[in-house]
Amino acid sequence: MLDFNMKRTIKNISLSIIFLINSLIIFSCGEGVVEIGQNTYIPKIVIEGYLFPNQKVENIRITRNFPLNTRPDLKSLILSNATVIITDLQNNRKYPLTFNPQKFSFEYNGIDLIIDFDKSYRLDVTADIEGRKLSAGSITTVPKKGFKILRNESILDSMKYRERDADGKVKQFKVAFTPSLDNSFYSISIVALDATIESFIYDNAYFEIKLDDLKKQFDRYKYQSKWLQNVKSDEPKINYNIEWLDTWFYGSYRLVIYAGDENYRLFFLTYRNVQEFDGNFHEPRINIEGDGIGVFCSVVADTAYFKVLK
Repeated sequence: MLDFNMKRTIKNISLSIIFLINSLIIFSCGEGVVEIGQNTYIPKIVIEGYLFPNQKVENIRITRNFPLNTRPDLKSLILSNATVIITDLQNNRKYPLTFNPQKFSFEYNGIDLIIDFDKSYRLDVTADIEGRKLSAGSITTVPKKGFKILRNESILDSMKYRERDADGKVKQFKVAFTPSLDNSFYSISIVALDATIESFIYDNAYFEIKLDDLKKQFDRYKYQSKWLQNVKSDEPKINYNIEWLDTWFYGSYRLVIYAGDENYRLFFLTYRNVQEFDGNFHEPRINIEGDGIGVFCSVVADTAYFKVLK
């Protein structure tokens, strides 16, 4: 079950992704020169939507892009009047979503739409932007059942920083999980819940981090993101060791593993790598048809906790 903190983590990460997309759309390719302005700007619907099995359809964010050299009111980017529909492709039944002004997102308030494992759903959005009627759509297939963290087979309790065993070898936290059938990609989020300037591990084994640098790049050390690809989904168990390089603070940590569909995998792996060696830019892999950019995907998630002691 996805808890509130996990939803907030996904929300924060995905908001950063969407703002990145808003900027990327107005870049143009050509001989190492990036032209920025109205000449390269094309109005687009920006979609940020995640479906979770057995959970309410909510926090489907529909916004619009903008030219990079402008400073729009952020609220003006929210397409609250858009028409947003989820279609259950198993029976082609359509479910119109309602805009929630408190959450600035769309949701389905009925109880008859149940997102299920190994089922496909389509999102369709239409909206008026600058006098143009735009439309966008995308299909996601929820990963199959099977993924879960095996807490009894994981080492996720408390451990001193770089603690050693009887043979002097550095020990590691380990998470074991069963994979989802036919799913070979997993992303991993590690968040230091007690991260402060005082709890930082200054005498770490890797780098000398000065206080000023820590203050400037605090979130870089607090939030860690990893991924596993080409995972053999027919294996009964997958083991993943948490590197000490991913724990920069003493205290508690939240670890979330996400098994995502193909839309999630492609977007996760490409949204940052948008510039070629020759300087030209390109868009990340976006599985959205029509006048849209962003991500619409389905994810299965599980959470565990561990603690680093002094």
